[in-house]
Amino acid sequence: MRFFLILILIFIFIFIFIFIFIKNFYLRLIRLISKKIITMFKNLEHLGIAVNSIEKSDAVFSALLGKTYYKTEAVESEGVTTAFYDGGNVKIELLEATRPDSSIAKYLAKRGEGLHHLAFEVDNIHERMEELRSKGFRLLNEQPKKGADNKLICFVHPKDTNGVLIELCQSILEDEEE
Repeated sequence: MRFFLILILIFIFIFIFIFIFIKNFYLRLIRLISKKIITMFKNLEHLGIAVNSIEKSDAVFSALLGKTYYKTEAVESEGVTTAFYDGGNVKIELLEATRPDSSIAKYLAKRGEGLHHLAFEVDNIHERMEELRSKGFRLLNEQPKKGADNKLICFVHPKDTNGVLIELCQSILEDEEE
């Protein structure tokens, strides 16, 4: 009789242990999955605004923000000059075309000055690109390319994002530079 009682107690202990282990395993898995989804984008990194002239637009944005841009940069591969403003939690990037065949020149010709894109910072641009592809989003680049402000960038087709051009950007670390 005592043997059966000890055996039953052992089975109850094993059952409780397995139940707690499985419960904790699934809770950890759910937290990991939700954290992965929530952290696909770290934050809104900048707003890209297409302008005809950075010099003329500086008067507007300096008046709005109380300061001028802190940096300009030519991105030859994209045919643009950029100017960055500190907008508090989000940077503002003005984009001026330097070539008539650049995407910014085409955008300005078709739509005029205005909001061009939203840029989201990511930790691993290659993983995010693959993740977005697997969800059916079309990307405008097969591989990330070097953009302004020491970033790797990639764009998501605006037809897949309700007409909004989305940029993924990842800071380039010194050991990642080629």
